[in-house]
Amino acid sequence: MDKPFAIIVEDDRDIVALFRHVLDIAGYHTEIVMDGLEAMQRIETVLPDIVLLDLQLPGMSGVEILKRMKQNERMSTIPVVVITAYSHHSNSLEVEPDLLLLKPVDINQLSRLVQRLQATHGAMREPAHDLVTGLYTLSFFNVRLTFSLERIKQSMFRQFGVLFVDVVQIEDMRRELHGRELDVFQRKLADAFKSTLRPTDTMAWSAADGLLLTLVEDIPSTDVPLKIATRVWDGLRKYLDVTVNIPATRLSLGVLICDTDYDDVQSIHADIALARNLLRSGQYSSPAIFNREMLYSRK
Repeated sequence: MDKPFAIIVEDDRDIVALFRHVLDIAGYHTEIVMDGLEAMQRIETVLPDIVLLDLQLPGMSGVEILKRMKQNERMSTIPVVVITAYSHHSNSLEVEPDLLLLKPVDINQLSRLVQRLQATHGAMREPAHDLVTGLYTLSFFNVRLTFSLERIKQSMFRQFGVLFVDVVQIEDMRRELHGRELDVFQRKLADAFKSTLRPTDTMAWSAADGLLLTLVEDIPSTDVPLKIATRVWDGLRKYLDVTVNIPATRLSLGVLICDTDYDDVQSIHADIALARNLLRSGQYSSPAIFNREMLYSRK
């Protein structure tokens, strides 16, 4: 497998040398660009796996590069880590990066991030969107989840949520519905899911598991995810009430609250599976809020 490819856009040679060293150790091929205009051209041409981006650059500012990347369909899914010496940028940027690191950069944090992303290298080269539903694929969702894990280490809220909707009879539906009928159902269910959330939310379809997923960022209390979950639940139930020509469909919905106790994406998915089984067994009713302590106190 080819090495993942990173572009470092930074005009301070000492910082460049440090970043390149971290990325090299993590198994990345790196390219250094010190001019903003040249960096924009290179990113458009090569579509790297990740961009480390300073905001103060000659030629074109990092702010403009970030804005253009997020507005362009081909570049919008490239993870961007903004590096800046100015803490006020974290709240004033017009377009939010995947992660913002303040100078002097915590090298351990950067190293941890790029190593986690290295494990998702194949996912970043795959299509980001599911062909049937138009939602993100699970592999791309995991890239976003990796950044969410890293963000809570520097966030005042220090927790986020993963909202999941379980299509309980997905295997039965695959047997009973013809291919096109199943596609239509999944697409319409995804549309109903999207209609209850913001267009900018990270929404995904895990086809293998029959799970709809979305990230709920920056949770100050469980009231926030519960309100979101209730809105999604009501919208999906309303959709199913008026949908015909499908087998009886049962959904369950939960939110897993994630904090710094989680070390990786895999442990989050393992706990989502535990929560899904509790909902299927009838021990909780939808929508339900879960955390790690609750799940493991029942084992």
